[in-house]
Amino acid sequence: MSNQAMHELKVVSDDDCWQIFVKHAFVDNQAPTKELKEIGLEIVKRCKGLPLAVKSVAGLLHSTSNPEGWREILDSDIWQLQFQENLKNNIVPALWLSYHFLPPALKRCFAYCSIFPKDYEFEESDMEKIIWLWMAEGLLTPEKGKGIEDVGEAYLKALISRSFFQQSSRRESGMVMHDLVHDLAMFIAGEFCFSCGDSNDLSNLGTKCCHLSYKKASDDLMKLGAVSQRREKKLMSLRTLLALPLSSEYVPDERVLELHELFLEVGGCLRVLSLSQSSITELPDSIGNMKFLRYLDLSYTLIKELPDSICTLYNLQTLLPSCCQVLVRLPTRLAALVNLRHLDIHSSYRLKEMPPQMCKMKSLQTLSDFFIRENDNWRIKELGELPLLGGSLRISGLVHIVEVKDVLEANLKDKKFLSKLILQWASHGHSSTQLSLQGVSYGDPSSQQERVLEALQPHKNLKQLRIEGYRGTIFPDWVGHESFCNMVQVWLINCRNVCRLPPLGQLSSLRRLVIEGLAGVVSIGNEFCGSSSTTTNHPFTSLESLHISGLASWEEWSFSSDRLGQEGGVFPSLKELRISWCPKLLVALPDCHFPSLKRIGIVGCFGMVGVFVGQSREEMDPNPNAFPSLKSMNVKNCPTVESLMGRPRKSYNLLSWRGRQHL
Repeated sequence: MSNQAMHELKVVSDDDCWQIFVKHAFVDNQAPTKELKEIGLEIVKRCKGLPLAVKSVAGLLHSTSNPEGWREILDSDIWQLQFQENLKNNIVPALWLSYHFLPPALKRCFAYCSIFPKDYEFEESDMEKIIWLWMAEGLLTPEKGKGIEDVGEAYLKALISRSFFQQSSRRESGMVMHDLVHDLAMFIAGEFCFSCGDSNDLSNLGTKCCHLSYKKASDDLMKLGAVSQRREKKLMSLRTLLALPLSSEYVPDERVLELHELFLEVGGCLRVLSLSQSSITELPDSIGNMKFLRYLDLSYTLIKELPDSICTLYNLQTLLPSCCQVLVRLPTRLAALVNLRHLDIHSSYRLKEMPPQMCKMKSLQTLSDFFIRENDNWRIKELGELPLLGGSLRISGLVHIVEVKDVLEANLKDKKFLSKLILQWASHGHSSTQLSLQGVSYGDPSSQQERVLEALQPHKNLKQLRIEGYRGTIFPDWVGHESFCNMVQVWLINCRNVCRLPPLGQLSSLRRLVIEGLAGVVSIGNEFCGSSSTTTNHPFTSLESLHISGLASWEEWSFSSDRLGQEGGVFPSLKELRISWCPKLLVALPDCHFPSLKRIGIVGCFGMVGVFVGQSREEMDPNPNAFPSLKSMNVKNCPTVESLMGRPRKSYNLLSWRGRQHL
């Protein structure tokens, strides 16, 4: 391993450390007992003013209020480690203590994370892949009554609670490992894990190395290529070859190809193989010899098809051929992979059909896309044989459905693990605006599609819903039903025949709503709020962002006076409102109170005569009583907005308004 860098440790007072300790050690900041406080104060002193150490030990103690357990931590011999003796490894005794009391399985998972370089920022989607990597390496211990992914999620939460992972300061949803925590992971992993790049020299790579990561940058690949061309034995025992970052895109380097072909020949021990964004254009049939392989990432490559030999990898759990722009087919025997749990093919737009007998893949928990074709539209019912499906699922080609009973057999209503559902009437690879060009019509297309959407009702646990290209005139009752209390995001896109919005105001958790291309909607009023919301039960209680675009016929808001006059108005939590390309809309906002609204954006509403109801040419600013939180407003390409101009309209193509200093 390379020499470790020195870290300047910033310390805080014992009083501040105690406040940090209380926040992380006690549930809901409950007051500690006298005995626990005395022990806790002594533990805080031993953390030497290091906030990271305090949080880590506090997270360790969070799960117990037993004074004996606390005293065991206080009296541990690990505190006696002399920091000076461990300075070369940068191991803080408090962090070592937190690691020491981890269950064995968590220790292995934590050490595996040393494969990621220092300062690596884990995106939200990366955290899920970490669990899949742990699973591929056999680091997760099965627990009765829990899925193996659920076990991995519990492990991850445990590591986060002990501050082995922390929230990134640069991105709200991102996570990082503190440098000192990363030093600990590297110290524990020793020669078994190696992260290529930075100060790590491949000449230090030993024969014990099992887990190797490299950056998708050319320098790392050149170094790995030099080692692989010598066919050194130090690479023969690899179990992990991982391309980083896990999610972000980089331009592939042509020199990758030879390296990866070699690993496909000699990597017989590999459990994890990532070729993501390499320049490889095909997989050799010899990949079928990698019998231990459990995780294969082919995302962002130029592979045209997967060889049939991949279907002999019976241990494969995760297959990721996503964003492969020239991939035209999946193997016909893919269903033979009975242990496959995660299949991500999103944004591989040239794929047009699913392999036969998908219903045999009973272990599938992630299936990003399911394609429906005209000549096998009945196959949608195969989804009914996949009870464990979760995460995000896109069903495209719904325009081809003939028999509604086939949709009912898909049994989406019982798929309680699904969190996001995308229902797309156009075929895969086509936008909903191209739907009319496909020339598909079965009887009365409107009533047929209404019955199809009714039959596609999902489970109440769903969090995100996108309906795109729907050709019915009304939405079924389940869209906007109050029982979907977990729904946080909804998209209604290019549903051009719909003339009435569903009662989305009844969705108590809805935070973001996008309505686009509903050309038949003329008015938006009380029906949008729903019958379950009253003057005492507000609609849209959680909605923070509303985007409305391309409503060609929309003319007005038409809420009743009772609805407009209620405290908080129709949108009590709304922070951002965007309206664009609605040429017939006369006034942008309804005449009600917007207590939380901060940003307004209006673009391309050519017929608009005012942003606020009842304003005159002289009234440039909105009523501060109605908009107490407003910070900014931008109006563009709305030439007839007279209430904000106050001068000849020809001089105003763009008007930006900034809230007064006191707002």
